[in-house]
Amino acid sequence: MNREDLKAYRHANQWIREQLEKYEQQRAIAIKISQNIDGMPKAQNKPNYALENLIDQYNYIIDILIADQKKQNEILNQVRLVKEPYRTILTDKYINGKSLEEVSVNIGYSYDRTCKMHGLALNLFDELDNFKSGQ
Repeated sequence: MNREDLKAYRHANQWIREQLEKYEQQRAIAIKISQNIDGMPKAQNKPNYALENLIDQYNYIIDILIADQKKQNEILNQVRLVKEPYRTILTDKYINGKSLEEVSVNIGYSYDRTCKMHGLALNLFDELDNFKSGQ
């Protein structure tokens, strides 16, 4: 994972949560529909085909969510490998969504020093990615 993946972490995480909410809503609708269907496939039973299509769409969404969650976990694991206080900077900034001002207060450094350390933290994160990929 590179720094762009790290920077997109919170947005991707939000997208996953939104998709799960939509999935739960659609799942409730599908359950309601399925209660009205006898389960026997019949040509005239169009809701049954609609339900099958809905289930196929759910499975597709779930596959995407699983892949995205795997990527999120890889990012978190890579952040854990960064030494302190750089790990805290990356975690607070990109995982928890804090501003650099808030991060500087948290780690007890000046804002200017925190900005420099932030750049170093991103470089350390990228180095781990390069090391992992064998470059």
